[in-house]
Amino acid sequence: MSSSPTPIHLSEPAGGPPARILQLYPHVELYSLGEPPTHTLFVLGRPPLAVAASEAADQLLLIDPPADAPQRFRLPANTAALFTGAAVDAGLPQVQTRAGGVAHIRIGEHLIDLYCQSAGNIAHLPALGLLCAGWYGSDAVLPQLAPGTDGTNELDTLRLLARLVKGRRLQLYIPQTGALSSDPTEVLRRLANDVAYLHGLQRIRAQIIQRQGDDAALQALAEPLLPTDRHSPACRAAHWANIRALIPTSGD
Repeated sequence: MSSSPTPIHLSEPAGGPPARILQLYPHVELYSLGEPPTHTLFVLGRPPLAVAASEAADQLLLIDPPADAPQRFRLPANTAALFTGAAVDAGLPQVQTRAGGVAHIRIGEHLIDLYCQSAGNIAHLPALGLLCAGWYGSDAVLPQLAPGTDGTNELDTLRLLARLVKGRRLQLYIPQTGALSSDPTEVLRRLANDVAYLHGLQRIRAQIIQRQGDDAALQALAEPLLPTDRHSPACRAAHWANIRALIPTSGD
């Protein structure tokens, strides 16, 4: 961790939720907002030997930017967004990915591996040991199911994350929301908890389908599966959305 010109230029007014900026590496910084914190990774590409007047040549990638990113930050013209979970309209060009593939992009000196999933992306900076994992492996939120899913794709993503954590040098695990971690054992424990939660949902999927339309019965089925440390209103809403997502959509 060494000092360098910051890629984060704040233009947001004071008095909002608490925000923190952590410089991870030169031209790589993490912006965290609120509690539990939501995270945006800034990856800046600056041409070598660029003079001060050539900032127009800078490239900036925002991983999981907030919806008001253009108002919250002063951004260079060549800025793009990448989302590890559901995309939001942040008024920025988005990196286009295709589910089921692996892509590699370079921003300045930083190489980013993108593991493209059905409902988001895993962003890995292998040389730096940074892993942006969306809603998986969080200590604050639940993994989210795509509508009409049976949880298989989400479990595949969790297995991928476990392989990346075990097989590579992990410096920092960055969930979209929740506490950061540099401890592989802690991250694997979180991922295992997500696997257990999704397996629990799968076990009752047939019962959920049988009781669709009966919200009281569905809630009775859902309540025992909610992890004991996930009883916040946001987690309850996500859990209920996952129960509803297990019901096949028309044509399935």
